[in-house]
Amino acid sequence: MVDGAGLRSWLESTKTRGMALGLEQTARALASLHCQSTEYRTLHVAGSNGKGTLCAVLSAALTHENIPHLMFSSPHLIDVEERIRLNGIPVSSEQFDMALSRVYDATEAKNISVTFFEATFLIAMAVADAHAIDVLILETGLGGRLDATRVAKADVCAVTSLSLDHTDILGDDLTQIAREKAAIARPDSPLIVRRPPQEEVVKAIEEEARKAGSKVLDEPTSPASITWADVEQATTYFEEARLIARAVWPHLLTDSTRAMPTLAGLQWPARMQYLTSSSHKGLTFLLEGAHNSSGMARSCEELQGSLPSQWVLIFGCSPQSDLKQMLAPLLEMCRNQPPQAILLTEPQGGRYPGVSRSLLERHFEGLRTTPIFLHATPREAVDACRQLLPREGFVLSIGSLYMQGNVIESLDLDRTEAMKIGAKQSKNTTQ
Repeated sequence: MVDGAGLRSWLESTKTRGMALGLEQTARALASLHCQSTEYRTLHVAGSNGKGTLCAVLSAALTHENIPHLMFSSPHLIDVEERIRLNGIPVSSEQFDMALSRVYDATEAKNISVTFFEATFLIAMAVADAHAIDVLILETGLGGRLDATRVAKADVCAVTSLSLDHTDILGDDLTQIAREKAAIARPDSPLIVRRPPQEEVVKAIEEEARKAGSKVLDEPTSPASITWADVEQATTYFEEARLIARAVWPHLLTDSTRAMPTLAGLQWPARMQYLTSSSHKGLTFLLEGAHNSSGMARSCEELQGSLPSQWVLIFGCSPQSDLKQMLAPLLEMCRNQPPQAILLTEPQGGRYPGVSRSLLERHFEGLRTTPIFLHATPREAVDACRQLLPREGFVLSIGSLYMQGNVIESLDLDRTEAMKIGAKQSKNTTQ
């Protein structure tokens, strides 16, 4: 019998297996778990940007309505338990380890090799099996058609905004990427999609939906029923998520007449998250994990004009296919509303080493009127803010999600409170 430390070591070792797009191994592993719970309804979400926010909005709404649910998402910011949330709160280490033990036994006994992402997905399914939940929310990791989460049953699927992401894996044009993500559609089931502006992409999604069903999983081929969600380009991630969530909501509940609550002020860690800390009195931190080109453009559009007159920027990112393109909207925002200082750093603990601060400096050096400081770690950058803003001030931390986790670790915060998903209800009772 493997103890807790041994189980965690095994889970850590799965990271060396890299990434695997394919369903056979994960399907075998899920079958080996012998999950008995089948009463809950499942939502499966894909998209280039905004898929996590949609999951979070629905989780917050379900929590408000006291509907027990589990949400699986990735990546985690600090602790792996964050990938699996019961009613908006990361599972405990004990809950995680019990499910991990089941996954270890199910895979090792049948000589099934799984990656880290596949293992954490299977752990989520084991946790769902061990708890009385009404709803399971699954966020894809990469793509859709061959993502490990595709092996789960789903009652409703959703696709959020699309962009050219992971082109080396998913394809180098938007129609191809749209097909990969729309392939999460289940036969004879609803598929909620944010309508893309390109007509050829709309047609690609419609074609994929007409032949829904995975041959690898022995699913029948039968059309999914598309509902298009029309979202204006300038809409924030939160507003987009609320619009799509309204279309998803009736399909999640056995009582389809139960209205979705109107929520405001979503707390979704590292996504437009405001934090204050007793260890950094007077400072307000805004954390935003805009980690790719399209996400950065949209985040900066949302931030433009809302920043205070005096602010400091902390930036660090993971490797990008086009770093210059990713940085362009951030640099433009800094030109239009210059920060007091720019602190460049390198995320710690991510899948890949962060982009070097010296390389980032070359991109930022055109902002000649703003002092630029280089810090080896986000913790050093956070501490430097106390010298730059000795009494009070505003700090925007943007870039890698892992970096936002580093920033949270650097602040004296209640971890459970900082990492939970929640929202306030507006004065209107329904939306």
